[in-house]
Amino acid sequence: MLNEIITIYAITDDLLKAIRHKDDIRRAMSDAEIITTVLVAAIFFHGNHSNACSYI
Repeated sequence: MLNEIITIYAITDDLLKAIRHKDDIRRAMSDAEIITTVLVAAIFFHGNHSNACSYI
């Protein structure tokens, strides 16, 4: 599962860079990290965001 999560993050980060997405300067997490957490929750934890956040 860890390799899949790393792959999801890398692809998400690359896509955001490709569209020249700018993160808010006040953020604590990057948008790629947030999107990755949401996707991991949907794929591996049946939509349970709390469990996905705990795992990540």
